Amino acid sequence: MQVAEDACTRLEDELLFCEDCRLYFRDTCPQHGPPTFVADSPVPERAPSRALLSLPEGLLVKERSQGGCGVWNALPALPRGCIFGPYEGEVVREHGDCTRYSWAVRDNGSYFFVDASDESKSNWMRYVACASTEDEQNLTVFQYRGYIYYRVCQTISADTELLVWIGEEYARTLGLRLGEHFKYEFGEKELLMKLFQELHLKTPSSPPAPHAPSSRTQYLCGDATASSLLPLHKPGLPPGGSTFPLLEGTQNLVGLGRAQSRYWTFFGFQGDAYGRILDKSKIICKLCGVRLSYSGNTTNLRQHLIYKHRCEYNQLVGTQTATLDKGVAGGGEFGAPRPPAPGRTTRAVADFIVLDLMPVEVVEGEGFGQMLGVLDPSYKPPDAASLAHTVLKDMYTQVKGKIWELVRALPQCSLSLDMWRHSSTLTYLTLTVHYVDDCFEARARVLSSRPVPEEPGAESLVEALAEASKEWGVREGTSYTVGRLCSATQQATSALGWTALPCVGQALRAAMEAVLSQPAAQSAFERLRRLASWALAGPGRSEKMWTQEPLLQAHLSRFLREGGKWHGVYSVLQGLLDHSEPLAGLGPDGEATLRPQDWAALQDAVRVLKPMAIATSTFTKEPFSSISLVKPVLTSLLYKHLVPSEWDSALARDAKAAAQKELSQHFSNSDVNQALNLACALDPRFRGLDFLSHSDRVETLHLLKTEASRLAETPALLTSSLPDVSSPPPPAKQPKQDAGIEFLLGDLCSVRGVAGTGSAHQQAEQETASFQTSKASALGQEPLQWWKTHHNQYPLLARVARKLLGVPATSVPAAWVFSSAGDAIQTKRQALTPEHVDMLVFLHGNRAMLY
Repeated sequence: MQVAEDACTRLEDELLFCEDCRLYFRDTCPQHGPPTFVADSPVPERAPSRALLSLPEGLLVKERSQGGCGVWNALPALPRGCIFGPYEGEVVREHGDCTRYSWAVRDNGSYFFVDASDESKSNWMRYVACASTEDEQNLTVFQYRGYIYYRVCQTISADTELLVWIGEEYARTLGLRLGEHFKYEFGEKELLMKLFQELHLKTPSSPPAPHAPSSRTQYLCGDATASSLLPLHKPGLPPGGSTFPLLEGTQNLVGLGRAQSRYWTFFGFQGDAYGRILDKSKIICKLCGVRLSYSGNTTNLRQHLIYKHRCEYNQLVGTQTATLDKGVAGGGEFGAPRPPAPGRTTRAVADFIVLDLMPVEVVEGEGFGQMLGVLDPSYKPPDAASLAHTVLKDMYTQVKGKIWELVRALPQCSLSLDMWRHSSTLTYLTLTVHYVDDCFEARARVLSSRPVPEEPGAESLVEALAEASKEWGVREGTSYTVGRLCSATQQATSALGWTALPCVGQALRAAMEAVLSQPAAQSAFERLRRLASWALAGPGRSEKMWTQEPLLQAHLSRFLREGGKWHGVYSVLQGLLDHSEPLAGLGPDGEATLRPQDWAALQDAVRVLKPMAIATSTFTKEPFSSISLVKPVLTSLLYKHLVPSEWDSALARDAKAAAQKELSQHFSNSDVNQALNLACALDPRFRGLDFLSHSDRVETLHLLKTEASRLAETPALLTSSLPDVSSPPPPAKQPKQDAGIEFLLGDLCSVRGVAGTGSAHQQAEQETASFQTSKASALGQEPLQWWKTHHNQYPLLARVARKLLGVPATSVPAAWVFSSAGDAIQTKRQALTPEHVDMLVFLHGNRAMLY
């Protein structure tokens, strides 16, 4: 039992908690992205007041009225979910060495303490005072990866003291097992020391004595003078006569009085001390403790039992076998009987299909069955039809419902249109919605994949897009679409009131292919291809040469494999040019090898391709490639790197002209340029708009102010978890109007304007002026991360930034466009049967929402 408990503790030590979802996650919350860790201010080594100097910007240490020091927030607000830490201090092992600045850390069944009483060896977190009641608490202490952290559990407004106290999360880590619905009114910090006295410093080698407190003990803390100990039942034993292994403490959960369904055996709501339900939107599983959304029916409850607790579900409904998991009892190790195969095996098979985008029919393959037979001989996989119409369909329905609710709440978004060939007779249009969430993280959700004609016209595209946008409710919130540049796409999106933006990946591809299509370059490539084929096979193979030039063989092999792919040709040619000397002496007898003019053509092609290759890598390096990066890159290529010089050869001049023509053609539309300029104006790296002409800069800033004013009058539908701008004061009482003074001075003094509109426009002008004149960020700065930090400073512009910086630069993920990853995805999509394309592409694209 102790080993299992320690394993659970190690797992919890790797998890974080989302204050919005109320669920645990590893590394990144599927709904709200990665957490925000607030770093300490850097402090020189051996600084005498290290703790005070480490205080992050925006926090203040002041004297408390109760005595001692405390920490106050000087920012407009600290959002829920922000994490401070780790808590620093000296590691001590003895209870007697602990002070009120100590926290306990659990490590593989034993405990140690971090004491921050020495200011030269600790950080600012030592000054954070402890709350006297749970109601005062705005920070929660928790353990993560062997360190102590504080998490903001409720928004902390300006001039509010930061107060931390123990909660269920930390108590569970230490094994204290505090009840969920009890208030932790410990009072002074010294009382926590009494709890620490119950912790074992060493892992017990034998069961504790009867008088020793068990690690599975619940502390019910009422007043500030004592705590009573009530032992709970052991896991797996029947609480209250139940035959199911319910978790400890779940007997305190409150059931629904009118509930008739048998599934309620395993579920309940969190309640207060009087048995009243606190939150009816979240229901808790008594078997694993997971919180599920509850909307008034038992669909979620049943599906959770089927997927996570199949054995208990079978017992509950009175069946020993399930339709999908037909496990047969067999002899396990040492002759022990094996239980029926759990439902999680089928779920694991379904996850494998979704994550790797495999055809459902793979489960009927001989090799797949053999592999499963080795892993679990008692498990019989379902057939493809059953799996598709049950488990996968349920997954699809659940995720679709989540995304449907999410998308309909978006105030603004953009769409990407991915048109791809499935077979010689079938083409699909995959629609993906893009938006910036309330934590300023770029998000993408696949909506649907619909069959369209091979070369769809404007009418067929309008029909497909209108149906999809109506189904998902994105018609009104969409401003921009990103996809293949063609007249049909432009006409269709224009008919729906959207602005069509070209995919920068397709534009760069067209420009690079224009360079490669130059006759001199094509001739040199063909000769190089014949030379590579001869050198790698037949009489051209020379062991002496391969020994002397071990990398040459790899470069030639890569040229034959990837030399025809536009996104990889530059690096391949660059590698071969570095080996020009050994290559110059290769060639079959009686046939000309690469001639000097061929080498010159290859070198010219590489020089022209270089800036465009760097542009492709720039887009792939960004975590999210926004359209704000397109205009600067495009300007650099058109007006600097692709401008002919007097030293260029004829090939270089022709290649540059061809590449310029393709890039200019893709981005010649005035509406497209307007959108690109607006996005640049909101990117902290390019806010000065130095690459625009004076007239374009003036027009862009005017449009930015207009858009900010317009959005200010539109109510935001998303509720932000980040600190919001403080609410404006109530409008002052208007003086009584005087008709006489109105007649005399009305034309001279503009007092008739609408106050709300005027103030919004004025605020937009002020924010734009301040933003434009402030120092530009480093080129490596992620724009959305900058806005996440500064959105309070420019609240109106931040709303425009969420609209424009969430528009992608490419119609599919940048890695698909600029690398062979796109070829792999395309091969997998083509292998799917048409009836499963929409479901599997949807689940694969939204796989983060499955867990």
